[in-house]
Amino acid sequence: MSLAEQFVKLGFGPQILGQRGFQSTRFLTPPLSTRQASQLVQLVPEYGRYFKGAKVAKGIQRFAGRVSSVQFGREGSPVLYMELPYWTHQREGPLTKVAGQRISDQENQQLVQELRKVFVDELLAEEFSADPINKRTIRIWWHH
Repeated sequence: MSLAEQFVKLGFGPQILGQRGFQSTRFLTPPLSTRQASQLVQLVPEYGRYFKGAKVAKGIQRFAGRVSSVQFGREGSPVLYMELPYWTHQREGPLTKVAGQRISDQENQQLVQELRKVFVDELLAEEFSADPINKRTIRIWWHH
């Protein structure tokens, strides 16, 4: 995780390091567990009016064991990509030897609604959308 922490610190530059210099306004981590992603999100104490790293980290943790992975980075401002599983064995956690059960579109929609409630209603993300091709990838973005 130390390399991932350095990656995020470099990407957010002055917002984290408190000094002027290099930053990347466009970067994304590889897929991470909710625990790993929440650890990295906390490196950014706040960004703009609404992104608060500690609160967003707690929001991510609320979905532990229910998503496949989380990516964190910047698209100008902080962004999360939450990958939602199609099958129960695709949820994060220990790998099982048994194939899981298919997660229905209705059950997926319930999870999407809960994500929207947490990240938009409570944590004030300004954009929330499903990827047009992979409908089970949710993009969550905060403006500066």
